[in-house]
Amino acid sequence: MICEKCNRQIGPEDLTCPYCGTKNPFAQTHAENMKEFEASYQKTEHEVVEAAKKTSEWAKRAAILGALIIGIIIMSIISSINYADPDEEAKVRRESEKNIVALSEEADAYLEQGEYMEFVTFLYAHELMNFPPEEFERFRSVSYVAQDYYDCIETMESMILRSTDSEYFDRLDTDISIFSRDLEDFYQVYEAQKERETDPKYLAYIDDMKAELEAAMKTYFAMDDAALEEFLALSEAQKGVKVEEVLRHE
Repeated sequence: MICEKCNRQIGPEDLTCPYCGTKNPFAQTHAENMKEFEASYQKTEHEVVEAAKKTSEWAKRAAILGALIIGIIIMSIISSINYADPDEEAKVRRESEKNIVALSEEADAYLEQGEYMEFVTFLYAHELMNFPPEEFERFRSVSYVAQDYYDCIETMESMILRSTDSEYFDRLDTDISIFSRDLEDFYQVYEAQKERETDPKYLAYIDDMKAELEAAMKTYFAMDDAALEEFLALSEAQKGVKVEEVLRHE
C-alpha cells in the first residue's frame, strides 16, 4: 500500500504511516470492522450457548461448533474485503499494460525535459512506481532517485512558502525533521544508484537531480557553495538545527 501523504510503501495493518505519521484509512477501517465483528460474534456465541443449555450435551456441542465455524467464515470474508487490492488501482495497472509503449515514451520525455517532479507524479498516476513492468526496468535507478528528489523538493517548498505563517510554526519542527531525513535518504539512494546505473543518459539525469536539489537548497536557505558543503557534512540532527535557524531567522 502507498501512503496518501508521503507516497511511501506501508503495510496494510499499519494504522499510521511509519514515515510521516499519516493515518492509514485502510487499516483504520479494518480495525473498526473487526471490533464490530468481535462484539457481534460474542453476542451471537452467548445466545447460542444459552440456547444449547436447554438441549442435550451433543446438541450443545454441535451448536457451539456451528457458531465457531460461522464466525471463522465471517472473519475470513471481512479480511479478504479489507485487504483486497482496490479495483481502481488494478484497473489502472491493466490500462497501463495495454499502453506501455506510449507510457514509456512519455516517461522518457519527462526526463529529457528535466521535469523530474512530473516524472514521479506520472509514475504514481499510472501505477508504474511500485509495480513497474519489464518495459520500465530501465527507469528503475532514476525513479528511485527521483522519488527522494521529489520528497525533498516538496517538503522544502512547503517549509519556505508557509514559513511566514505564524500558525504554521506548530508544524515546522515536524517538516524540518522530515526534510532532514529525506535529504539523508536522497544522498544514500543517489550514491547507490550511481554505482548501479550503466546507461550514460540516465546517469546524467541522476546527476542533474542532485545539482537541482543543491541549487534549490542554496536559494531557499540563502547558502553559497561553501555554506552548502558545510551543511551537507552535518549529521541529520545537525541539519535540522541549521534549517530551523534559517527559517526562524535566528
